[in-house]
Amino acid sequence: MEEVSISHLTKNFGELIAVNDMNLEISAGSIFGLLGPNGAGKSTTTRVLSTLLKPTSGTAVVGGHDIREDPVQVRQITGVLPEEANHTIYEAMSAYENLQYFARLYGVAEEAIEPAIKELLEFMDLWDRKDDLAGELSTGNRQRVALCRALLHKPTVLLLDEPTSALDPVASKRVRELILDLSKKYNQTFFINSHNLAEVQRMCNKIAIIDEGKILLAGDTAELRHKLRAQQKYKLLIRGDISPAEGIVKDLNYIKSYESAIDTILLEIENPMDNNVKLLRALLDAGVNVMELAEDEATLEDLYLEVIKGGAK
Repeated sequence: MEEVSISHLTKNFGELIAVNDMNLEISAGSIFGLLGPNGAGKSTTTRVLSTLLKPTSGTAVVGGHDIREDPVQVRQITGVLPEEANHTIYEAMSAYENLQYFARLYGVAEEAIEPAIKELLEFMDLWDRKDDLAGELSTGNRQRVALCRALLHKPTVLLLDEPTSALDPVASKRVRELILDLSKKYNQTFFINSHNLAEVQRMCNKIAIIDEGKILLAGDTAELRHKLRAQQKYKLLIRGDISPAEGIVKDLNYIKSYESAIDTILLEIENPMDNNVKLLRALLDAGVNVMELAEDEATLEDLYLEVIKGGAK
């Protein structure tokens, strides 16, 4: 079942096309990552999906509700963490008062408000700061309060714009764990904007890469990484002097390219299933002390850079 379905979604600001004919399908329970450089259209997409902006053309269905026809229903079933969320809470109110206020706006039952707030603040390690004025909290702690706010009413879809920005590594890890746990326990669907490739690789099972408002590539994270295997490189680790290995590698016609470091050569090998054995035999016959020849695992960074520069299909 598709929890978010985007069809020919376009958003223009005058002559600027911020979102350009976007089509995406995101199934319930997915953790979806929209990757792209600054200005690519990520935040605009989130604002349109959350009904804060009206699309120029096209539409989207979020949790069974059309963003054009049922904007109120969309807001009821979504939780939103906007860009620079730490500036979107009331500084003159305490952390607890902020969450209590928004829980009532969301229509959370009165008897459920305190347990929900306590659970979220304890998870974020903020319960002992619940009575502090939001304006006196650090930027990272305000970000955590804003994330608690987005989760208060147990939305089915969460639209998170850079959820771990301004957070220290420990807090970022807590947020990632929370997202993974909620997706698994309650089948909540996450739509996460990010330019943090490592973070997306840890969390998201589906991704899309966007640039200049256009989706360049989309699919399961593992499948997209697998597409890089045709260009996969191998790491050759040498003990001792690396120059004899370089001399051999550069003369082999099945070595498409190589890069040398202190004790490592990164190789692009044509037909590696057959030629890796030949390479090892040539090196060992020449007396090269080979410590390791292993696949250099493809990452989202490889995929991202390949797509953005226009080299991946």
